[in-house]
Amino acid sequence: MPRTDEEQGLRTALWAIALCGAALTLASPFVLGKEGVLGVALGSAIAAFNLWSLGRIVRAFMNGAGLPWVLLAALKLVGLLVVVAVVLKLGITTVIPLAIGYGALPVGIVFAQLGAARHSVATSPNIQGGIVDDSGPEGR
Repeated sequence: MPRTDEEQGLRTALWAIALCGAALTLASPFVLGKEGVLGVALGSAIAAFNLWSLGRIVRAFMNGAGLPWVLLAALKLVGLLVVVAVVLKLGITTVIPLAIGYGALPVGIVFAQLGAARHSVATSPNIQGGIVDDSGPEGR
């Protein structure tokens, strides 16, 4: 079954976020020390899961789903805040590494959009397709 452009765009964005998260995680020991690696990895995983779940919710809205998806969107937001609060309360990581990892979300989306824009420019159709050189009255 072929994927729609929206599904492919979400898939591309998720891959870009995962790659940005991996790059940030690999770079984190040099910037934050070895204590920051887990926090950056958790932050980027939370970011990827957040985009994935948001994509599912938006797709349901676009397909005409009603109130249950609105409640699920609210629960997703509360769940995101609870997960972050629990991670911080248990002392698994601190705010800075978690925020740096979550930064993979906007950075990954930007890279995915840049790649999509480059692809659409490379494959854009010829805009002069139906125009003939002699479009005067005698050409008709």
